[in-house]
Amino acid sequence: MNMKSIFVAILIALVALAGYDRFLADRATDTPRIWLRIPALPVIQDAVFQLAPRFDEPRKTLMMEQLCALARGEVKQEQVDAFLKQQGIDAQTLPRQGSPLSLLVNADQPGQASACAAYLATSVLSTVNVAEFMHPVTVPAANGQPEQSSLQIDNALLTSALSVKLAVARANADIFALIAAELQRSPGLTIPQYRERAGQLFARLAPTYLQRIKEQLPPANTQYKLLQMDDNRFVFSSSVGSVFEFGRNGLVLSQGGIVWYGKGRLMGQEYPLPVEFFSAAVKDLLTSPTSQQPTSIQ
Repeated sequence: MNMKSIFVAILIALVALAGYDRFLADRATDTPRIWLRIPALPVIQDAVFQLAPRFDEPRKTLMMEQLCALARGEVKQEQVDAFLKQQGIDAQTLPRQGSPLSLLVNADQPGQASACAAYLATSVLSTVNVAEFMHPVTVPAANGQPEQSSLQIDNALLTSALSVKLAVARANADIFALIAAELQRSPGLTIPQYRERAGQLFARLAPTYLQRIKEQLPPANTQYKLLQMDDNRFVFSSSVGSVFEFGRNGLVLSQGGIVWYGKGRLMGQEYPLPVEFFSAAVKDLLTSPTSQQPTSIQ
């Protein structure tokens, strides 16, 4: 290719780019006035919370362990039935639909995967249960003081729990970002419509999400440092450059100083959604002549 041909090719490319920029500018100008741009993250979070099963709190962890084991194919139905019997529940009498326990007996693998994924995803979006990595310690009676019991951090349990929390938070960022990018392909939906769409996408991606958690587990030699643990904040850092913080503003995961999850961001990006935020009637109010504006009350 001679220099003249190269120059012509470059000129055509520049003209095409200029035309595309003009197209984007025109689209921005044509955006309906009743649309507002909001971050996708809170919409997706709400959708996933709605998918999470509602078990009674005293047995919630045990039930979810069984459900997730079913979803991953780690146990058979006979084993789950035996577990339920130990809990005083007859598997044969449970309804196949309409109860949180239904997923433990109805062989609905997509539903089991969706429920397990939603449970795990929301586990890092809720207050941390410190009992996960603590064990009871009894202090013998001495010097006139009665025997006392307390909880003490178990380092092995702590390392395991923090490793899982980090993997789940990373998987959240990965899958939520994928969903956010997909939602952006459908501009102009209402928030309920975006929420419904996000829930559908998460349910379909549930098996991918569960696999993603395994892939995001930090190396076995990763070191963790517990920075704060009280009623207001739970914060830890890792030797792989992650900082996990849960507090009044929810979960914030930083990776290499970049907000990877939280504060409206996923992988450092906001993924704004063009939402139809108001009814069409509001548009007329925005375009009314100034002469028709109501007079102020004296």
